[in-house]
Amino acid sequence: MNKCLVRGNFIDGEVWIPALKFDEIQTELKGITLRNESKLTANFYDIVDEEDVNPPTFIKTNDFTWSFQQIVDTYGIPRYREINPTLFNIVTFPFLFGVMFGDIGHGLLLFLGSLYMVLNQNELSKNASLKPLLKVKWLFLMMGFFAFYVGWIYNDFLSIPIGIFGTCWKNEGHEAVRIPDCTYPFGIDPKWYVASNELTFFNSFKMKFAVIIGVMQMMFGICLRGMNSLYFGHKIDFVFEFIPQIVFMTLLFGYMNVMIFIKWATDYYGADGHNTYRAPSVITMLMQIFLKMGDVVSLNLYNKYYN
Repeated sequence: MNKCLVRGNFIDGEVWIPALKFDEIQTELKGITLRNESKLTANFYDIVDEEDVNPPTFIKTNDFTWSFQQIVDTYGIPRYREINPTLFNIVTFPFLFGVMFGDIGHGLLLFLGSLYMVLNQNELSKNASLKPLLKVKWLFLMMGFFAFYVGWIYNDFLSIPIGIFGTCWKNEGHEAVRIPDCTYPFGIDPKWYVASNELTFFNSFKMKFAVIIGVMQMMFGICLRGMNSLYFGHKIDFVFEFIPQIVFMTLLFGYMNVMIFIKWATDYYGADGHNTYRAPSVITMLMQIFLKMGDVVSLNLYNKYYN
């Protein structure tokens, strides 16, 4: 009320009203006027749009999207008519949580606990202490699902591997040798959990996995920025911000993702199942772009070099 102007017997104020709610508010005001014995009235008048006035952002949410919208609003509320990243955050945030917290057992427990809250919402809402938790039930449900899914990729059940599909390795004396033409159907072969280089292998895999997803997410965010610039007609932002950013990300970090996939698809084992060839380092190759102007002849991914 302290922002309103007093004009004689009237109080004048400016407010923003969503177009979908305008008729509902008009009906409510008429009801207040009819029920009011003092005959106080309230009227709405449209104000001519001013170019220098930016409308506030109104984002309609429901029980499912509310928690995801709160995460986005924590970092910044989208401007009026900008692309709302919450639409994509509904999938990307829980999935990235699953990449970090991938475990079949823990993910299943989180999923089942959240599912119980979803199915028994009306009964649990009677408990005042559980109401704040019920607001994020859908968020926890999605996080539990993706943690469960990525746990199968990591083949990790409460820090214990599951050997459902057996293994593609066999023991020969004190050394494990890969079975020729054997491919583990889904996830990581449980034999890696007892390998001497277990920590090195898993750190390398999870780092590359996180890098691939992180680069894809950043490039997608840059594309959203470019679409916003086109929609609002900001040609300078599009040419001098979006284009340099997407070119830099694609040529440098996009190329790094390509190198990761090439390295994964290259067989560095000899016909006898032993690690015959030397696999070059992706990080070293990326650094050579700046240190030696792209000269990576001695570290070429496309060729194999003997150890």
